[in-house]
Amino acid sequence: MKPTPVLYLILFFILYSCQTNNDKKLQKDILGEWIYIKTDDQRKPLTNNNHNIPPPPPPFGSHKEGYTFLENNITEYKSGYFKMIKTQERENRKTYFLGTETKYKIENDSLKIFDLESKTWKNQKIESILGDTLTTKIDDSIFAKYARTNYKINPDENYDQIILSSSGCYGSCPVLNISIDNNGNIIYFGQHYNTQNGFYKSHITKSQYQKVQTNLKKADIMNLKDNYEGSWTDDETITVTFVKNNKIAKSISDYGRQSPATFVWAYTPIRYLYQQIKLSPIKTEELLFPIWRISFKKGNQICDLTKSESYYLFTEIFKGKQTNDTFEYKYYIEFWNDEDRKEIVHTDGRYFKFKNKTIDIGYNFLTVNNFNTKFRLQDKYD
Repeated sequence: MKPTPVLYLILFFILYSCQTNNDKKLQKDILGEWIYIKTDDQRKPLTNNNHNIPPPPPPFGSHKEGYTFLENNITEYKSGYFKMIKTQERENRKTYFLGTETKYKIENDSLKIFDLESKTWKNQKIESILGDTLTTKIDDSIFAKYARTNYKINPDENYDQIILSSSGCYGSCPVLNISIDNNGNIIYFGQHYNTQNGFYKSHITKSQYQKVQTNLKKADIMNLKDNYEGSWTDDETITVTFVKNNKIAKSISDYGRQSPATFVWAYTPIRYLYQQIKLSPIKTEELLFPIWRISFKKGNQICDLTKSESYYLFTEIFKGKQTNDTFEYKYYIEFWNDEDRKEIVHTDGRYFKFKNKTIDIGYNFLTVNNFNTKFRLQDKYD
């Protein structure tokens, strides 16, 4: 007996119902945070020894993949999306941060994520979700594996202030500094290759600050190394300083994005936060000294600050009070002004005098932050 149109229709609805139910199950199982672990390449090697199989492509094009899938078909792509403005004049090159949140959907066993940069849906077949392991099929015989993450966050680990600075690179990497305190107050100073350069203030809500802090805490801040460094040159350095109880609790330097992925994911939105908020220009006299790396000198000894520590000191001086008090010139800071002339700031750690102006920050920066024990002998490179 030949199948009738009714039987075909019944079969279609059975298959459609099964597919729909499977998609719903995948939609439920995929909820949560995932981090990329590895790519399994199951292709057979070529017989010709003079040729190598090209390495498998990374999932969705990044080497530090991570996602949070939510119930409302919103996903957070941890690495973020960017739009680059490339011009012949280097100073006009800009990087726009498009954010981390985008849409996703699961259709016919496939994970589809909307790319904010290309405005297209990126697609990978879901091979399986087994417990805390997600496997997607990138290509024939090439599979990407993700692990579900469960962070242990200490609710008592809180910071009064978070400061981030970027150094720039051999190219047009954005050079900037941003300070955020636990009341949401922001002091931003853009130096080069930013969509907005200059000295500004702004504000975010306390809940927004808590989100910034929580993302950083997922990286287990106090157990991170002080320094991460790639083996190449001409890349940028990101430094992040954490202030607790009015003193520096930790500073982390990351050259070439070699720190753990969770830390990179957390600091990336911070460095572009100025693009997401309203900036108000700060009217001020000539800055006390350029915001690069500051070094305290005493005789033949020197104490170096990271760029974010330098910016923290700068903001403390900016918030300090001008005074006529006198003090002992224990240390000095040298820098070159815009006219390539050497300038000197005299200080004892609390008072900072430049030309005829003395600023009192109210405490000894070197003693409170234990920098007075970190002096070393100067060498020919200092």
